[in-house]
Amino acid sequence: VFLICYNFLMPQINYKNKPRLSEHEIDNTPNDRRIALVPLLEYFLSSDEMFVGKDISVEYSHQGVSSLVVFIEADANKYVLKVPLNPTAEGEALFLKKWEEVGVTVPHVYKEGKLGDHSYILLSFVDAPTLLESIKKGLVKSDIWVDLGKILYNMHKPSAEGYGRLVDGKAQYTTFKDWIMSEKVQEKIKYVEEAGLLDTKLWPISNMIDTLVAYDERNPKSSYCHMDFSADDIMASVPPTIIDPDPMFNNGIIDIGCSLQVLSAQGNYDHVEDLKEGYFSNNASYDKSALRAAIILSAYMKFRYWHKTGRDKEMAMVRKYLIEIC
Repeated sequence: VFLICYNFLMPQINYKNKPRLSEHEIDNTPNDRRIALVPLLEYFLSSDEMFVGKDISVEYSHQGVSSLVVFIEADANKYVLKVPLNPTAEGEALFLKKWEEVGVTVPHVYKEGKLGDHSYILLSFVDAPTLLESIKKGLVKSDIWVDLGKILYNMHKPSAEGYGRLVDGKAQYTTFKDWIMSEKVQEKIKYVEEAGLLDTKLWPISNMIDTLVAYDERNPKSSYCHMDFSADDIMASVPPTIIDPDPMFNNGIIDIGCSLQVLSAQGNYDHVEDLKEGYFSNNASYDKSALRAAIILSAYMKFRYWHKTGRDKEMAMVRKYLIEIC
């Protein structure tokens, strides 16, 4: 009788595709984790109360490298299941809830839990293309980046405790200096220096660190930072929906610096200035030296992965921006 009832309640799962695997050697470990998560996902869909007895359709997103993202249709309802590939990754649900509280449009968090050793969050589905897709089709108003700068500023309003990633429910580091001098940050900087990816005479990292530590001492506020605020992590809904953060507790200057650096890699420097204008629209006297240092620090932190995945054009665009405009 149990087997009959169990089989009756088992959902019919239709898989539209398979997880995308990266061809880059640096992504071998994430690839292995994607594959290992597939049977855990099937068990989740077969046993969770939200899906038991429903016909299920599954489509794996082929965007992004840091998480397994799955689009789920359960009868008439649509969801997004997101599983960070780093088993120690935490915080996305917390960050989305904090931003939702201050009026930022984000996917609603239905539930969170564990798939094996990995955390997961089940989110509302946003029926809109990414901002990147809309830009390519010419469907975006010219001042969208000004509006997005204002949104990012609002995201930094809630105050946090500490710096770095969320680990076991709290920030990794007590102070900004502890974070910026941490082994992980310094490893990325060292790689860029040794590979000659940035001119250390033009942009000496020690000066940037000193500038940012001094800035944080004058402005000691840790915020909930997105750290990947870019066109492929924003949905072109009205208003825009912010998705897929790389959540980190940090001074907001680090987050806006990262966003400007990533945006400059696309070569449209007018959009970079628009984002900056929106973010600082209520603060005409912002610290330009600290912002420049944050942009340069972001380049030091991003270039290792970009170098290993052949993103030479993007790095060249950032260098050009640093020389000509920043």
